Amino acid sequence: MRQLQSVDNHSFKTFAYAASLYLKTRDKYSFNFEANNDSIHKYLPKIQENNKNYSMLFDIHILLGNTYKRRGQMKAALDNYLKAENYALIINDVERIVKIKGNVALVYQGIRQLDNALNQIITTYKIVENNKVRLGKKYNSRKFQTLLNTSAIYNSLLQDNNKNLQYGDSSIHCLNKILSDKDLKLSKFKYGQVYRNLATAYSLKKEYAQAEPFFQKSIEYFSEINAQADLYNAFYNTGVNYLEMNNLHKSKDAFQEVLRIKQDTLLDPNYVNAHKYLSEIYVQQNNKDSASYYFTKHQKILEQATKEQQLEYEKIFSADETYQLKKKIDSLEKVNSENKNMIIVSLILLIAIIVTSTIIIYKNVKEKRNAKSRLRQLLDIPKEIEKETNNQKLVIKDEHHAEVIEGLIKIEKKLFFLKEEFNLYTTAKKIGTNTTYLSKIIREHKKMTFSEYSNDLKIKYIVEKLKTDKTVRAYTTQAIGEIGGYKNAKSFTRIFKKYTGITPFQFIDKIETELEKLN
Repeated sequence: MRQLQSVDNHSFKTFAYAASLYLKTRDKYSFNFEANNDSIHKYLPKIQENNKNYSMLFDIHILLGNTYKRRGQMKAALDNYLKAENYALIINDVERIVKIKGNVALVYQGIRQLDNALNQIITTYKIVENNKVRLGKKYNSRKFQTLLNTSAIYNSLLQDNNKNLQYGDSSIHCLNKILSDKDLKLSKFKYGQVYRNLATAYSLKKEYAQAEPFFQKSIEYFSEINAQADLYNAFYNTGVNYLEMNNLHKSKDAFQEVLRIKQDTLLDPNYVNAHKYLSEIYVQQNNKDSASYYFTKHQKILEQATKEQQLEYEKIFSADETYQLKKKIDSLEKVNSENKNMIIVSLILLIAIIVTSTIIIYKNVKEKRNAKSRLRQLLDIPKEIEKETNNQKLVIKDEHHAEVIEGLIKIEKKLFFLKEEFNLYTTAKKIGTNTTYLSKIIREHKKMTFSEYSNDLKIKYIVEKLKTDKTVRAYTTQAIGEIGGYKNAKSFTRIFKKYTGITPFQFIDKIETELEKLN
C-alpha cells in the first residue's frame, strides 16, 4: 500500500490510503489519523466518476465506512456506505449490493435506527434470494450472513420493546432457517453465532430455561476454536441468564469465567457489571468477605473509568443500586457476631467516607453549576442570530406571499438546505415561485441575502449537532463541514467563525472542557 500511494493514478493512490487507514485502525496502530484522512480527501475528488472507476470508488468508500465504524463514528460510516451502495447500484453488481446493504443495516442497528435497519436487511434478503444464480458460490455465505444479521436486528427490536414478543419469534424463525438448511455447511464459529443469537432471543423473551442450552452450545463452539471475544460475551450473557433463573452457583461460575478471560486493560460494561453481579450473588449467599471484595473492586473500576472516560456511565452505574448493595453488605456485617470490632471500624470508615463524599459532592455540585453556566453561555452563541430572525414582525401581504413563507418553513423543517441541490433556483422552484420574488421575501423577513440565509441555516444545524452529539465532535473539520453541505474545510471554517465568533475546533474544545468539569 505504501508503494501504491506513490503512483500517479488517483484511483490507486486513494485506494491505497483508504486501505492503509482501515488496516491501521483495525489492528489498533498508533498513527496520525487526520494526516491519512486528509490525503484521501485530497485525491478522492480527483477520481472521475465513470464506468472505469465505479468499482474502485465502491471499494474506497466501503473501506472508509469500515474504518469510521470501527472508530465509532457511525454518521461518517453511514455516509460512506451509502455512497458505496450508489456505485454498486450503478454497475449493478449484486455481490457488492448485498455486501453494502448488510453493512448499512448494521450501522442503522448500531445507532438504534432499528426500523431502518430492519427494512434494509429484509430488502437485502430478497435480493439474495432473487439472485441465487448470479451470486453463485457466494450465495450460501450471503444467505447465512443476511439471516444472522436479521435475527440480531429482531433481537435489538425486542430489547427496545420487550412486550412485542413477535420480534423474538421472528429472530428464532430466521435462525431455524439457517439450522435447517443443509446447503449452508456451517463452520464451528458460525454455529456458535447462531446458538448465541437463539439464546439471546429466548432470554429476551424471558424464557430463560429455554435459552440456557443454547448459551451452553455457543460456549462449546467458541471454546473449540478459541474465539475469546465471543466466549467472553457468551459467558457474561450466560451469567445474567442464570441469575434470572435464580441459579446463583452457575451464575457465579459464569461471571468468574468472564473475569478470567478478560486480559486487556480496556474497560467495558460487561466487565464492570460482572463485579457488581458477583457482589450481589455473594450477598445472597451470606458471604460478606467476597461480597465486599467485589463491591470494592467494582467501585475502583468505576473510578478508573471516570478518569479515563472509557465508559457510558449511565448505562452501567446507578447510585441508588450501589447504595442498596452497600446496605446489603453492611447488613451481613451486623449479623456476624464474630466481627463486632470490624463493624465499629467499618462504621467509622463509612462515616468518614460519607463526610468526605459529602464535601466532595458539594464541591462538585458547585463546580458543575458553574460549568453548566459557562457551558450554557457557550452554547447560546447562535442564539443572537436566532433573536434577530425571530423578532422580525411577519406581515402577510397576499395568498402567494403566505405560500412562499410557508414553503420556507417546510424547507427548514425538512432540512432541504442540507441537500447538494439547495440553491436559490431549486428552492424557488420547490416552493412554486421565482428567484426574484423569493430573494425579496428573504430580504424582507430574514434581513439577509439568500446566500446568508443558506449559511445561517447550515451553521445553526452544525452547531446543534456539535452541542448534542459527541461523535460529531470527534470529526475532522472537513467532515463537520460536510454535515452542513460544505465541501471546502477552509471556507467552512471562515463562515463558521463569521457566525459564531470562533472556529469549529475552538467551539468543540470549549464544549469538551466544560463537559469534563460536569463529569
